[in-house]
Amino acid sequence: MSDWRFDGFPGRVLKVNLSDGLIEIIELDHELLISTMGGKALATRLLVDWDTTEEEAYQLVHPVTGGSDVARHPSTPLLIFTGPFQGSKVGSAGRAVVCTRSPLTDIYLDTYIGGNWGHDLRKAGFDGIFIHGASQDWVRLEISDQNVSLIPCPELVGTTTWECEQTLVESGECMAIGPAGEKGIRIASPLTAGRRAAGRGGSGAQFGFKRLKAISVKATGVHRHADEVNLGDAIKRQRSEMGIRRRNGDPFYSFGTSRGTIYASENSRMPTANYTSTTGAMTVMGTKEVVSMLDARQLSGEHWHESLPDAKQSGCCTPCPIACEANDRPEGVKGKPKYRNRVDRPEYETLAMMGSNLGLDDSLAVMDGNDVCNRLGLDTISSGALLSFVCELEARGWSPWPESKEFIFGDASLPVRALTALVNGGGMYDVLAGGAVAAARWVEKETGHPATELVAHCKGLDLPAWDPRGKRGNAMAYMTCNIGSSHMRAGYKNPTGLPNASAVDLMEELIESQNSIVIRDSLILCAFAQGATPRDIMIDTWNAMTGSSDTWEDLMDRANQQWTTARSWNIAHWDKLGLNPRDEDYLSHRLRKDPLPDGIAKGLVSFVDDDDEAACLDEYYRLRGWGLDGRP
Repeated sequence: MSDWRFDGFPGRVLKVNLSDGLIEIIELDHELLISTMGGKALATRLLVDWDTTEEEAYQLVHPVTGGSDVARHPSTPLLIFTGPFQGSKVGSAGRAVVCTRSPLTDIYLDTYIGGNWGHDLRKAGFDGIFIHGASQDWVRLEISDQNVSLIPCPELVGTTTWECEQTLVESGECMAIGPAGEKGIRIASPLTAGRRAAGRGGSGAQFGFKRLKAISVKATGVHRHADEVNLGDAIKRQRSEMGIRRRNGDPFYSFGTSRGTIYASENSRMPTANYTSTTGAMTVMGTKEVVSMLDARQLSGEHWHESLPDAKQSGCCTPCPIACEANDRPEGVKGKPKYRNRVDRPEYETLAMMGSNLGLDDSLAVMDGNDVCNRLGLDTISSGALLSFVCELEARGWSPWPESKEFIFGDASLPVRALTALVNGGGMYDVLAGGAVAAARWVEKETGHPATELVAHCKGLDLPAWDPRGKRGNAMAYMTCNIGSSHMRAGYKNPTGLPNASAVDLMEELIESQNSIVIRDSLILCAFAQGATPRDIMIDTWNAMTGSSDTWEDLMDRANQQWTTARSWNIAHWDKLGLNPRDEDYLSHRLRKDPLPDGIAKGLVSFVDDDDEAACLDEYYRLRGWGLDGRP
């Protein structure tokens, strides 16, 4: 058990050098903690201030694209941090942030993982972990309060995430990679609690590059807060609002995100057949001719629950009254099933990317793809993007691989078969291990076919199942996000309409939302609870925890600094590669130049035209106080 050094903060970082096995506990200044708020902003500051990346990292060549591969170098830092809300009774705060250089995009990455792992790391007396170097042999990191050790683990090599967690159950909460991360597959993710993943950007491959199989945490410590009375009042207000929403029948509290397929398809936003449409329309590849329609409702959570009447809502991240998770209850299994196939209800992004984007419209069929990703440790979003890309290559006759003939839209067996083969490697799968964007570049170079026109991404990060061609302003949220096309870094308060009108007027709101979400991701609160946790509750909770007397505007200023710091870190990287920051912000060809074939957004792309796109970027940069070249 370890006492916290400050109100609201343990005040310590665990620093681990895997190359020499050195473990240090570094004490942080109180001013640094307050000025960064913890979580994402603290991790970003230390990523920059303590950056261990060596110059020779820029000599590494990506095995698929031939471009830079800095992320693969042992000196690349890997950070896993918590925020002030972890280890507390704040609802929906079972989170932690993984911050590193993305193995998928080679730029800044912050990605979030649920479960109780983050709670226990903070209770053990650490704000976060800073890892650098690479072990010669496979190891795991074991934390028991302030007792920390690196343990060789050859017996865990090759195990799935589920098997690894079960093996280490006596060591506390466990975050682990599966075979995909071990192999350095660029869309790999670490998982905890069987299904909670730090999904985006391939952070699981970063674990693999470092030969770090798992991190387990066991804690007996307790939090330290400045004003327990006012903190309790703020939490009570949050829980009351959550209760009201549940009693009023908010569908999110019944179906989580899984109802999204209905909304997304009606609003021209649901990826279908590799983003060739967004309504469920299946077209003749290379044309706008619609030949059939998928049933978005059959792909939804409603259909899933109707088909599995014994399924029940359940919680995963303590303490959380939302219970966004649901599981089937097979006969003979008591309580919530864990580490079992075909029991978990997939979330919207998985239903879309592993469902409609592969030509499937059965939420039960998507369970198999969801399960294989969880076991192997793969991001369902990028896995769906990768498989759908090969399906379109095959349908167009552009594929250079004989074995891709089995990649067919509508084949429910494809995800399990292909993703298992991806982890086994060899042949085409050595190319696909780089992800969809890298594979597209390889195919285009090898065949001359314009394969890069088939992938939907920004900055190399696959689009997250919400197409910007169906919503005004969405494209700019993707383009200006520091990690690439993430749907979790911005949002608009009201419907914005279609992108047949300019989004220039939305840029001020976009920046405000980005900064406010930095606050959410630094304190760290689950995005699902943001509506029930308005600004007054957030700031009252922060002040009660830390003893501060800050205003919301104070935190927004700190959030703005985080956004600029991450942007500057990316620009320093692009400068070394001779890349133009403004050019790096553009969406891929499919989203800019390929009009939708049907639905309410028929004929539209992400902007009115190129001039509108330029005007939106100019206004965003101006409001951020940056130059027109996108430099702070």
